[in-house]
Amino acid sequence: MDKALFRSILPYAVGLTLAVALYVYAGTFMYTPRPGQLGPDVWPRLAILLMGASCAFEISRRLVAGNQDATGFLEAFDREPDIEDKQPVFPQLLIGGIVLMGIYAVLVPVLGFILGTFLFLAAFMYVGRYRAHGTIWGASALVTIFCGILFLRIAYVSLPRGIAPFDRATDIFFAIPSLW
Repeated sequence: MDKALFRSILPYAVGLTLAVALYVYAGTFMYTPRPGQLGPDVWPRLAILLMGASCAFEISRRLVAGNQDATGFLEAFDREPDIEDKQPVFPQLLIGGIVLMGIYAVLVPVLGFILGTFLFLAAFMYVGRYRAHGTIWGASALVTIFCGILFLRIAYVSLPRGIAPFDRATDIFFAIPSLW
């Protein structure tokens, strides 16, 4: 195996090894099984399986293709940047997004998942300089409803309800079962 091929496979091999270790660890969760309900190990194990499968796929693709047209994570740092291909950089947007995520993490226990996520998505789009107001609020509402249904109704994940009076948004979300 040549050095370039090894360097392109190495991050995926580490990811696959990590996936195997996490999969085994996720099987050690202690809980009391309830008939008809999934255990707390199901969703993490599914995500870990997907991570491991994508790493295994990428390793096999690189081995079969012989690393042709495959640049790995490490090779991305070996290239010299092209002056003509340089895109404008907006570090203030990156900093704004990071600060906004920190604020979301602090406020979601207070506002609750439903209201906090809705406001976070809208604010994130505004920070990213998107200005189609109807699209921002509509997309925020649709993604929040989708995530609420996915996590609360399908995956049965316990999400923060928020404190009074913000917990009313979660109550309203559950009061409309005919939508889902």
